[in-house]
Amino acid sequence: MEIVIPHSNLLHTLELIGKTSTKNATLPVLQCVRIEASKSGITLQATNLEISIMTTLEGSVVEEGVVAVPAQTLLQSIQFLSQKEITLRTEDQVLLIETTSSNTSIKLFPVDDFPTLHKIQGEELSIHTEMFSYGIKSVAFAASVTSIKPELGSVFIQQKKEHTLTFVATDSFRLMEKTVAQKGFTLEQSFMIPSKNAVELARVCDSVEGSVKLIVTDNHCALNFENGVYVSSRLVTGSFPDYTQIIPKEYVSHVTVLKEDLLRSFKRTNIFLNKFRQVSFTITDNSLTIASNNNEIGHTTDTMRADVDGEELALNFNQQYVMDPLSHIQDDSVIMHFAGIGRAMVLEGLSDKSLRYLVMPMNK
Repeated sequence: MEIVIPHSNLLHTLELIGKTSTKNATLPVLQCVRIEASKSGITLQATNLEISIMTTLEGSVVEEGVVAVPAQTLLQSIQFLSQKEITLRTEDQVLLIETTSSNTSIKLFPVDDFPTLHKIQGEELSIHTEMFSYGIKSVAFAASVTSIKPELGSVFIQQKKEHTLTFVATDSFRLMEKTVAQKGFTLEQSFMIPSKNAVELARVCDSVEGSVKLIVTDNHCALNFENGVYVSSRLVTGSFPDYTQIIPKEYVSHVTVLKEDLLRSFKRTNIFLNKFRQVSFTITDNSLTIASNNNEIGHTTDTMRADVDGEELALNFNQQYVMDPLSHIQDDSVIMHFAGIGRAMVLEGLSDKSLRYLVMPMNK
């Protein structure tokens, strides 16, 4: 194989697909990017068996061929080259990287060991790339990091209303729901993407320009970009929890505060958090007091003005769990709905109801 490629194009492509390649003790070739040069052009592929990505690359094909080369080694080898064009050619079991001022050789892997990747077949749905990515990034942090219950480690995507998509993630202690606009879009079936894969799909959406089509089958979903980038992920089988059942129907107290006041208070109480990151919320007539206590360091309380409607309450929360959704709320003020002692708190923006976050309190 011998190809001549613009340096900037190759660098951008490797940065796009390189994170998909991972070291795998059972199948070492998964750390590679597969490069194929043929009469129809130059294609690159990478996979970790959970998520796969394919793309085309502009360049000149001098000699056809196909190789599997470690993705990160190749990326690091070309990162600091300044030449506009790079020649990649094979000699025995080595890939040579040649420019007018440098020569590098990288040992290749047996290309026959690289998994065969296929594009899934199904109805292609036009989506708004930016909003699709935004929906994933808004909820993925709430997914479980363990694999005991795969559905809790996923991002659930459904269409609850016309011209929208709703994204949900939960780890059973908290739940995040975000609805984004998707005009002229009809999703026939809901689906669950493993949260790590979903975050990677969002990253690709943010990195690739142009329109995109979404394809969903029983076991996979894919994004097919007009510029030749194609990324697919396996789906989680089974059923996502009926989360609407755990969202309280009635509340005993509603507390509205400035988001910045809440964040400042968390910065102060953060110093005295215990190993469980526990803070106490005390709701009175016109204020919210947040306190943290660490037996080894000390104790602090911080009181802020609040618009309180309902009963006075005292509850404990994991501070990080209450902080996490705040960066995704665009409003200056947030409203916290309390269902009572030992019951969930629901947080949302004062005017933007496209986001809803539920968090369970902690025991004392």
